[in-house]
Amino acid sequence: MSPEKNALHENDTFFSIRGQSLIAARWIGLLGQTITILISYYALGFEIPFILCMFFVIFSGVVNNFAVSKGHNRSISATTALAYLSFDVIHLTVLLYLTGGIGNPFYVLLLAPIMIGASLLPKKQMALLLTLGMTCTLYISFFHLSLEWPDVGIEESKLRMIAESLGLAITLVFASFYSWQISEETRNMQKASFAARTALLKQKQLQALGAQAAAAVHELGSPLATISIITKELYNDMPECCPTARDDFDTLIAQTERCRQILSNFGKTLKSDPTYMSGLLKVKTMLQNIADGFLLERPEIRFIIIEEIDGKAPNLPQSPEITHGLGVFIQNAIQFARTKVNVTVTTAASSGLDIVVEDDGPGFSPIILSKLGEPYTSSRLDNGKNMGLGVFIAQTLLEETGATISYNNKKSGGAKVVVHWPKRKHEDLLIGEK
Repeated sequence: MSPEKNALHENDTFFSIRGQSLIAARWIGLLGQTITILISYYALGFEIPFILCMFFVIFSGVVNNFAVSKGHNRSISATTALAYLSFDVIHLTVLLYLTGGIGNPFYVLLLAPIMIGASLLPKKQMALLLTLGMTCTLYISFFHLSLEWPDVGIEESKLRMIAESLGLAITLVFASFYSWQISEETRNMQKASFAARTALLKQKQLQALGAQAAAAVHELGSPLATISIITKELYNDMPECCPTARDDFDTLIAQTERCRQILSNFGKTLKSDPTYMSGLLKVKTMLQNIADGFLLERPEIRFIIIEEIDGKAPNLPQSPEITHGLGVFIQNAIQFARTKVNVTVTTAASSGLDIVVEDDGPGFSPIILSKLGEPYTSSRLDNGKNMGLGVFIAQTLLEETGATISYNNKKSGGAKVVVHWPKRKHEDLLIGEK
């Protein structure tokens, strides 16, 4: 692959937002809206379109469930985050339109999604969200249903002041807490992204070192052969009356042969190392090469590669992103498997390339299954040795090559990871290596 395709694109891959935070904030907001509507209608006697208000609150809850079903509770792009925050602005605008517009003291809640967007989004998306917020504010200033204040034994001016203060306080608490949470997550993402870059850099250095070592093996072979030939000729010409010198030559010949043997073995080791080779390699061969190193620790595990190929056997470039990313999933599968690991390679003319890694171990913990792919997520964080970054780094590097990754548990037990390259992305990888 070209360096441009190998490089990590910070704006695309590393600028991601944790969707779970937006979803959690929306649930909190919906709870607050429900309580406010119920108290206003039943306790304080405000004449508001109660059924319409509750309909839009429930509709927002449906959107939240849709976001979870689409996997948007994990990391999402800035564009997706903009879409959800824009929905929140419009949702609040509709509720304010039904309950007095700017005359509703809780209109300051419109600030919450705007402030959240300011802490999350890049400049372009933030400008769009701000424009939407200003447009909605201007709209409900002129167009809204009237809000009649009930007689609850308190002067309307004082009641309005209390409600406005309460609305402002809720907005400040909510937005401040959420901004702090987002900042904390952003710091964690930055640290995790640095770890991903470091892992990629290490793989590239290993690849470069392997190429240099291979060149050294090749270059040293000829001088050692020459030294060996000359030493043997001198030994044959040496008179037998010099036993000490002949012994020294015997030692020199033996050590030369030993050096040649070491270089020969080193060359074989390099050729079996997936980081040594460059260019394209059959997927089955690549997977076996990756697995061989991890099977040394658990030789009792059966590692089975199943090919369901439509046409020719697929190839993949031996880039650090691919070898390291697939290596993490294969290593985890071998580590947690009881007896075997199955890797299924599937190609289809329309869908592209799939690599499915399955084991017969305990599977993913339900607690972390929905969060896999996020940094600092692991069922082994409490042992003090696992940072929960392995899967995040693997997913980040593979996504750089155009792959998408999904996680699940098999019905029969065990974990299942699917790495999918759409047809066009797979073709781009092959073109990039030519």
